[in-house]
Amino acid sequence: MDGFYIAYLTGSGGSSMVLFAVKEGRLIGADVGGTKYDGRLEKKPGESGFSCHVQYTVPPGTVLITGSGPVATPTNVNLTFDLPENFAEEIVVGIQTPLGPLNATFSKLREFDF
Repeated sequence: MDGFYIAYLTGSGGSSMVLFAVKEGRLIGADVGGTKYDGRLEKKPGESGFSCHVQYTVPPGTVLITGSGPVATPTNVNLTFDLPENFAEEIVVGIQTPLGPLNATFSKLREFDF
């Protein structure tokens, strides 16, 4: 699972991309607007798939792809969602965020091979 990934995100208000790396279950990344993401990607015990926990801060005035209006103050978001075992095979995954729904497709760009 360790490596570099890209997530293509779409919502009723637009689209974006997030580049992120996963190493030993830790996740770090950034989107095209400069928002930074930190979190964990964990194998679900006894089940197939993963549980993803992500934290990020939406800067004031940021146009949101979920279609909700821009936030007036920095807004911390804690988000937990499930991913299927084959999430990196560009399947569409619906994600409900506190700021509205979006769809995501994920692709693995490369392994850590150094």
